Amino acid sequence: MKKKIILIITLFLMVSLIISLDTYSQIREFKIHDRGMLHHTVYNTGELGRGWMYGDAGNKTNVPVFEWPGRSATILEGIEYSGQHNIIGAGVWIGANLDGNPGLENRLFAWCGGTGSSSPEVSMNRWSFPISMDEIENFPLLPNGDLNPDYDPDEAEEIIIAKWSTSAGITVTRTSRAWSYPDYDDMIIYEYEFEHTGDTDGDLATVEIEGTLKDVIVGYCYGIGPSMYGYQRHYGEWKYNGAMYKGDQRHFWDYDYWLLYHMDTETAGDTTLAGKPEPNPAFFKEFAETGKNGGGICSPQAPGFCFLYYDYDHLAIVDPDNSAVNESEYAEFARIGDATAGIWENVYYEIDENQRIKQPWGHRQDSGNTKSSKMNNRANIPQSRYGGFVSPNSSTWPEPPSDRWIGRGDMSFKNSNRFNNIVAFGPYTLDPGEKIKVVMADVCGYGAEPGKRIEGGQTKQQWGTNPTWNKQFVIDGQLMTENYLDDFGYPDYVNSDVVNVTQVAQKAFEAYLGKEPELPAWPEDNPSEGVYQVPTPVPAPVIKVENWPGNKVRVSWKRAVENFSHPRLMGELDKFNVYRSNSGMGPWTLLGTVQLGNVNSENMYEFIDTDQDFRVGEQRYYAVTSVDENGKQSGKTNISLHQKNIRSVAKLDKVYVVPNPFVVKSGFEGTGEVEKQIGFYALPEKCTIRIFSYSGQLIQTIEHDDAIYSTEWLQVTRSEQEIASGVYFYVVTTPEGEKTSGKFIIIK
Repeated sequence: MKKKIILIITLFLMVSLIISLDTYSQIREFKIHDRGMLHHTVYNTGELGRGWMYGDAGNKTNVPVFEWPGRSATILEGIEYSGQHNIIGAGVWIGANLDGNPGLENRLFAWCGGTGSSSPEVSMNRWSFPISMDEIENFPLLPNGDLNPDYDPDEAEEIIIAKWSTSAGITVTRTSRAWSYPDYDDMIIYEYEFEHTGDTDGDLATVEIEGTLKDVIVGYCYGIGPSMYGYQRHYGEWKYNGAMYKGDQRHFWDYDYWLLYHMDTETAGDTTLAGKPEPNPAFFKEFAETGKNGGGICSPQAPGFCFLYYDYDHLAIVDPDNSAVNESEYAEFARIGDATAGIWENVYYEIDENQRIKQPWGHRQDSGNTKSSKMNNRANIPQSRYGGFVSPNSSTWPEPPSDRWIGRGDMSFKNSNRFNNIVAFGPYTLDPGEKIKVVMADVCGYGAEPGKRIEGGQTKQQWGTNPTWNKQFVIDGQLMTENYLDDFGYPDYVNSDVVNVTQVAQKAFEAYLGKEPELPAWPEDNPSEGVYQVPTPVPAPVIKVENWPGNKVRVSWKRAVENFSHPRLMGELDKFNVYRSNSGMGPWTLLGTVQLGNVNSENMYEFIDTDQDFRVGEQRYYAVTSVDENGKQSGKTNISLHQKNIRSVAKLDKVYVVPNPFVVKSGFEGTGEVEKQIGFYALPEKCTIRIFSYSGQLIQTIEHDDAIYSTEWLQVTRSEQEIASGVYFYVVTTPEGEKTSGKFIIIK
């Protein structure tokens, strides 16, 4: 009997453990939007880009952090740069009170990203509890190059759906969408759905919070700093307490599009260095003329976000004189037309004809310190708002672009040189099972619409015009150009007539609405569901890049795109353009065109690259675009990195190390790690390379198993450390017992 009881208890504990593991084994998972020009990392905890950090650890990243353009990592003067990343982190914040438990002391908070300081505060299993994360690749072509029979022309090409519960009893589902089409590839649209499930720990089988949630605030926190590469080129770092705190950037608000964005407006107080031009005069000229490393301006980006829709129907009814209908604890501070609310002056707002507070509720700028101990007030009703538009006759506030803005949340421009941006909506009232929705878009462009009058600047409520990059640049006392864009134009990652962030925001509204927006746009007037019926070019083919006899490279692809159809096709296929680049971000060299129908004996399209200056062992990127009869091109969705090589030797003899000696960089052309590359040449198909220090210590072992002539080594030891200067020895052996050896020198 005793054994039976023990067995039952054991089985019960095992079942409980399995249930517990299933419930609480959530993992912080991420997926990457990389279909278009704007690359971004999204998490199932609510975070965007990465956990919020501005310390030393934030100077590098292995994932895209609002990266525009994508694939921008590079090495310059022996220094590795992660590239053109534009935020230190972002996320969504939630604040609420359970009905009957008012006050800050009873406030329920959920910080789903965007919280931390020099290092991020972990939100998982504290404020956010992952439930699921799925990626849908709605590509026109399958990986094998055939047409995708399941392609939906009325959806985005790349869709990522993340879902998580929060400590506030609200479950969030975020659906993000991205496209590769050149007019629509500089944005990512996010649909956020907030549902009152009562779940506070990710276990959907239990409900911890029952009853109505009141004074619900949902806010979006972005730490914008354009860009990591620009700051590092000028200051050697990209962090708030160092370079960013110098106040080099300003934020701007475009009322036409509910668009907030940042631009670099000076460097260490020097406004002539706005945009952070390349500080080395020789490099400035080279990069400006060629577009290498994005051109001569290191921080031309205007990264930001705009709002396409927010829920109006669930906004709390606010009536300071009638408690029977009033739904907000803070109704006593609502007085239409009253701008003298004592200590609450900064939270002045108005209610509309339906007794709902005009949106957005909050519109703050703040320092980089978003620790939860400080930010709890920011998700509280008063402190989540800085100010509001009052009478246009006021001497301290500018006249809004429309009277419809009076009483809405306004920006705190006394902090306009800071990078923490918080835009919030609410307060909402949510009964169990009810949902609210907010739709926004990350957008980035090459500056903003030049000369447009917008709100932005260093002093509170300053109006001005967008700066332009068609300006003079003087580097180290040398006049480089009087008008940069007139002399050099845009880099080729600006791949359509949609150039600046203002135009990108316009396209975000068009994608969501299926038509041009009426300006000024009012998100509350828009539908809650996106249309996503956008004009579409013929897609780029899936390509195969391979080494070819005669030290050549062949690029080939199927004919499937000839049969591509779409209800909004921009034009019929005419030809293909074949490109090559040293870097994944460009600049791209047009190698040639292949006309429609010009196929080989295998009924395939092909292009043979005969360039002998592209040397064995070097790497290049290839891409092929489809071009229609109107000259419209597809995006470069088939970018392929290729290393040039030839067949392996039949018998091991002497192996060559190139370059030898290695001085600063290898001499191989390209960007990224290729400049650290050391090549071993004249290898048989199978062999083992062992590298030893001068003292005989084994540094690295490389197993070569490929029918090619060489393999590369990036100067990294077995313990993932970069090797130092010195003399090194190598020994190459084959399974048949053949052996050869030699030495090489590293000078750094």
